Parts: sequence; structure tokens; C-alpha cells
Amino acid sequence: MYEMRNYYKRSGSMLAVLDTLNYCDGHCENLVAHGEYPYLIDTETLFHNFDVNELEVQIGSLKEERTILFTGLIEKSDHIEKCDRSESCSAFQAAGYIKQIFQPLIDNDHTDDIKVRFIRNENDIMTDESSIEPIYTILQNAPCLDKQAYIIESFLDEFIEGFVHTYQHIKNHAAMLLDSDNEFWYAIKKITSARVLIRTTLFYAMLIRRVQQPQFSANQEVAHQYLEGYLQLHSSNLNLQLAECEINELLQLNIPYFTHQPNCKDLFMGDNGKCANYFKFSAMENIHWNIEHASDIYCNRQIAILRNVIKSNQVVTSHCPCYNCLQD
Repeated sequence: MYEMRNYYKRSGSMLAVLDTLNYCDGHCENLVAHGEYPYLIDTETLFHNFDVNELEVQIGSLKEERTILFTGLIEKSDHIEKCDRSESCSAFQAAGYIKQIFQPLIDNDHTDDIKVRFIRNENDIMTDESSIEPIYTILQNAPCLDKQAYIIESFLDEFIEGFVHTYQHIKNHAAMLLDSDNEFWYAIKKITSARVLIRTTLFYAMLIRRVQQPQFSANQEVAHQYLEGYLQLHSSNLNLQLAECEINELLQLNIPYFTHQPNCKDLFMGDNGKCANYFKFSAMENIHWNIEHASDIYCNRQIAILRNVIKSNQVVTSHCPCYNCLQD
């Protein structure tokens, strides 16, 4: 069990670092477990930034609002239910397999009530159809030992220990980290582009499916008006330049993709356009704020969230369906 304890200590440490750096895309397919080490394999949403409206919540009262849940590495049960899933797909909670994975199913197609949800891919069944055992889908996010996957519920104390150790290290070395001559800030300045999640991919996928319906595909003007109205309905304060970029991409059946440079306040769009000063602060300033305001109060609140969301159990294992075990 020594290896598993080390793995979850390192996972807790990773959560503390990624939370500080405003990471926000922590689903199970973005993490690979290898021996005693968790590896993050998709870092495009590191240094995420907030638009002006979000800043009133995220920055103005950050000590009350910001939590580790923003990373996506941890999920609450009500969020899982909201996404029409029976299990968590977060990197640290999905147990090496999931019974429902990201395979789209269209409900109420060709109607105004169209809905995209995700179901299990029957082609990925890892057990005999007549078996009463769980149906596995290959994931790589949970550590395994002797063909058994070990999940976070078994090592919650170790996970929290790793989180606290690293968060306290960040807090205790804040002065050094905030030094403008620190190589950390120079490294961030060299990053030319980081992704900004304006809306979820699922939201865009649903709209793409809708504009493929006959009444829209036959008339681009009607489709444009529909998308404009829908985006307005689902935006508290619609940015017209941003919305026009979204609409143009959706009409071409593309997922709109937005980026920013961590050391500036502009938002860059997929059509090579730019929203100048879209952000009130740069991502570097946001991260600077996170470090400067690191506190025991914040740390303890995250521990409470972890203990509330993840229920500690005795050592729980399951058959490990990872590629390495299947090859043995």
C-alpha cells in the first residue's frame, strides 16, 4: 500500500498547485496514473481567466467564492446529477472505470426540445454480456497494483495530507513566489496562448446539432437569428463581438475556441479577432492574488469540501481495466 499512499499524497499536492494556477478542466481523461505518480496530460486551461462579470464574484469576494471545485478535479454529487450522470467523471473521483462515459446521445431530435446527453459506449464493454459484474470502460486515472485499482475513498487522509502540505508550502513561501524577479513569472510570460472556457463543449455541441436541423441548415439567416437569441437567453451580459464569433463558428459546425495570453487582458477568438481588455485583470494578476491571499481559512474550507464530497472508506479496490493489466 506504500505506493498507493504516495500516489494520493502526490495527487493532493497536484490539486493544491492546480487550484492556485486556476486550472479548470480536470475530467478523468486528462489524468494518467503511472505507478506512484499522477500525470496531467492536458494543460491548456492552466492560468484560466475570468471575464469582467465573473470577476465581481471571483475577485471581489474571492475568499468566499473560490474553491477547489472550480478545477473540475473534484465534483459534488448535485453537479453529477445536473449533468445526467450516475458517477463522477472528475480526475480524482472516477474509479479507473465508469459505467457511463462521454458518448453523445440525442434526445428529441428535430424538435425545439433537443437535448444532448452522454451514455455508456456499448462497444467498450470489458466483461461478458451475461455477467452481472460492472461494465468497464478503460480509463487511466486511477492507480493500480496487482491488477486492482485503488480509489480515493481509500486514501482520503493521504490525499488531504498532500494537499495541506503543498498549500502550506505555497502560503509560507508567498513572498518568494510573489517576487517579480522570480523565474516562475518569466516562464508564464513566455506562454503565448492558453485556452479560455467561455461555455462548455456540451453547450456548443447541442447548438451545432440544432443548426443541422432542416429549418436551419436551409437558411443561414434563420440559423443566425436563432443562435443569437439562444446565446442572449443564456448570457447575463452578452458581448456582441464575442457572440458573433461564436455564431460564425457554430454555423460552420465548429466548436468556438478562445484563448488569451496570461500576461495581458485581451481575449483572442478563433476567427483571429480580438476583444481588447475583455478581462479586468490578467491571468498573472489572478494567480498573484491567489498566492498573496493564501490562508489557513481557505485551506481548511477546502479540506471540509473534500471530506464532504469524498466519503472515506476502508481500502476499496476494483478490477483494474487499464491497458497494462489487460495485456498481462
